[in-house]
Amino acid sequence: MNIDSKSSASGDIESTTPASGVVHSRSGVGSTGPVSIKVERLALSVPIYLQRERKARGWAGMFLGAALDPPRRELVKLLDNVTFHAHEGDRVAILGRNGAGKSTLLRVLNGVYAPTSGTVQVRGSCQALLNMSLGFNGEATVRENIFLRGTAMGMKGVDLRDHIDPILEFSGLREKSNHRLRTLSAGQKMRLGFAISTSFQHDVILMDEWVGAGDADFMTKATERMQSRVNGSKIVMLASHSAQLLREVCNKGIVLERGRLVYGGDIVSALKYYHELLAGLRVAPEETPVELGEVSGNAYGFVDEIRVEDGAVHVRGWSVSAIGEPLTGLVMLVAGARHPVAAVERYRRPDVVDHMGLTDDECGFRARFDLPLVRSLADLGPDVQLMVGENVHQAYDPLRLADDVIAALQTAG
Repeated sequence: MNIDSKSSASGDIESTTPASGVVHSRSGVGSTGPVSIKVERLALSVPIYLQRERKARGWAGMFLGAALDPPRRELVKLLDNVTFHAHEGDRVAILGRNGAGKSTLLRVLNGVYAPTSGTVQVRGSCQALLNMSLGFNGEATVRENIFLRGTAMGMKGVDLRDHIDPILEFSGLREKSNHRLRTLSAGQKMRLGFAISTSFQHDVILMDEWVGAGDADFMTKATERMQSRVNGSKIVMLASHSAQLLREVCNKGIVLERGRLVYGGDIVSALKYYHELLAGLRVAPEETPVELGEVSGNAYGFVDEIRVEDGAVHVRGWSVSAIGEPLTGLVMLVAGARHPVAAVERYRRPDVVDHMGLTDDECGFRARFDLPLVRSLADLGPDVQLMVGENVHQAYDPLRLADDVIAALQTAG
């Protein structure tokens, strides 16, 4: 990916001269030649309609005012001067707050929105996992909806025919293949949409958050298939608020702010810039009309060690919020019961800062849980979980366990 890790906030990642006009170049499945994404000086403006605020004393006055005072049309710029190139082997994280333009950029790359100005070229077969219900018709059967959604995704009928049975098998809907779609539950519809969307391997995958659906058994299959599709693709563009997910999947990153590309580089430097951007907004929130609280996503972290000693469970690891702030609101979940942390101290973890691009190195924690009935790891059980949040009352995001911790719990059990 042609991105300078020291890019300025102007949005000009490279000193290139864009071609005039707007171009969407998209080659089909099985195409030859190098796969690439080339975006030059992309801008997108959309119209919105604003109604003047007025006071009405009754229904008649309100309707009369609406008829005589039509809404005012204004153009809002969603993307502004975005330039970047992606090549084979790139797994690109799209970082930014809610409303920064991440989903909009993915839709432009997929051809849903036509750019107002600039050039967009996507070379290679492209699959966007953005809307699992695209193309569905509630009055059509499950089998018919496979063709409807597949056609909406640009697939050929001859290819779809060969994939009907595998799609029904994967989604667990073979017995409902002739049922109308509206008779299915929301979870079954999601499973069907996922099975269709991931039935083909494409050169380019566009994702808005990691896709998963259904119960625990289906989630296992869905995760395995998603990982297979990502590994088999040549370019991945992934928008997410989960820094841990982006760090695991991606090797490059771009940061969007108010529709402008303000940074591009390797994933660690991009995450670091993003966290520094959020830290700066916390210091001077008046510089932006978007509330910092609109940053969404889950807390995340890692448990490096669990040991039982003197009637207490001692845990060592690290945890941060979605915006990179250290968290110490810890709860241990044992056999469905929540046990809040008794004592916790933070300590420096420069290794985590270097790996995740964080700004505060005091993200490590040493915690003690007073559980007098627990005398060994076997008493905790193999399904023990560590939950984290801003405080113990909001600790509902699970921390990942190190492989050594998982193995020790399973051996002890």
